[in-house]
Amino acid sequence: MKRLLPVLLAVLAGCATTPTRAPAHAVFIQNDYAAALAQARAEDKPLFIDYHAIWCPPCRTLEAQVFTAPAFVERARDYVLLSVDVDDPVNEPFLERFPVNNLPTLLVLDAETETPALRWMGGVGLEDVLALLDDAQRALHARLSGPEQLLLEGDRAYARREHALAAAKYQEAVARSARDWNRRGRAVESALNALWNAEHFQACAEYAVQEVPGLAAEEQVDAASFGYACARYAEEPKPWAAPAQKALEPAIEKAFEQAQRSGAKSQVWLYGSMAELLGERGDEEGARRLSEKHYAEVLAHRAKETTAQGRAAWDPQLYSAAESSGHLADTLELFARSEHELPGDFSASTRVAANLRELGRYDEALAATDRALKLAQGGRRLAVWLSRARTLERAGRKAEARADLKTALAEAERLPRMQREFSQYAVDAVRSALSGLEEAK
Repeated sequence: MKRLLPVLLAVLAGCATTPTRAPAHAVFIQNDYAAALAQARAEDKPLFIDYHAIWCPPCRTLEAQVFTAPAFVERARDYVLLSVDVDDPVNEPFLERFPVNNLPTLLVLDAETETPALRWMGGVGLEDVLALLDDAQRALHARLSGPEQLLLEGDRAYARREHALAAAKYQEAVARSARDWNRRGRAVESALNALWNAEHFQACAEYAVQEVPGLAAEEQVDAASFGYACARYAEEPKPWAAPAQKALEPAIEKAFEQAQRSGAKSQVWLYGSMAELLGERGDEEGARRLSEKHYAEVLAHRAKETTAQGRAAWDPQLYSAAESSGHLADTLELFARSEHELPGDFSASTRVAANLRELGRYDEALAATDRALKLAQGGRRLAVWLSRARTLERAGRKAEARADLKTALAEAERLPRMQREFSQYAVDAVRSALSGLEEAK
């Protein structure tokens, strides 16, 4: 999902901890649903499942900033935690049973019945995750009624990927709630999220226009961004989109003003979003200044991180900020350092390759892409092949670019069903690129 969409990432659980000192990071079982389920049943706890991938920016933010937070570590003691890498073939049976269509996704299961109690797709901060954990406990243990029951029914429909039904339940919960209901913001955002996934883009944008003004100030930006994204990125003809965007822009502008005052790192992305808005309005100078500010802010926050994972969580946003502000040459060394510090991370190598391509250093870019291909697995390889083909095309080696794209499509045909389904967007992008090259012959 684009930047305006509030678009989601320890070895064995059960390691001993002292009662007086919580671990620095919540301990997840890695890619073993059977083991996690057995432990959850033995301890009479629900399962908290984090679907993630190494290439997913908000997933990395969760990993670096949320799952390390003492408040999450403490609250997570009520759950057995499972980490599911969607690119790892070992998870194919689990993904067949509990599929996802975007990342990050958080899922809470009743371990006894293996019934979803709550599902959330998209990036979230610490307070959001803590609220979701509270809601999951309420869903599992409390007798609910009215808006609370409807919120639960929406969560369960969402967990089954019945997005249209989930949206209807969330909207009914909002309609039947008081203005000061403490879960109103989540219900509205959940409805928008469900409408997005149901591809009901007009309904999503218009619902945001209707509900955003009544939300608390801190809740408006995510809801407004969801609605704005629905209006901006829907592909069908949409005369309704421009009025919706105009109606939602004040909430984004207000949030940006607050972000400037607070300096909160979770809101740095708003600099880039506001730069895009100004560019769309024709204010090129204003967009340029904000792009420069966005770049400086990301650099400053990245420099404060003390771990390679923490720095890497900023790299996707840094690349975007550097590209829009003309600073790619200044960031190459930082991306190369991430690749060195995270030798198993194909996305770090892919980012180095993209940077080198934009700098016209094609042979070095191809070498970096080849390093990424040695690490990438499953459907992620398609995006790497696409990156390699783009470099070859830029270098004037179009026949080789076409060959790479055909290789990517052949690999796609051999993917397991869930991997293929999850990677459909990449398959479409490869086909489009190949079609463009064929037409240019």
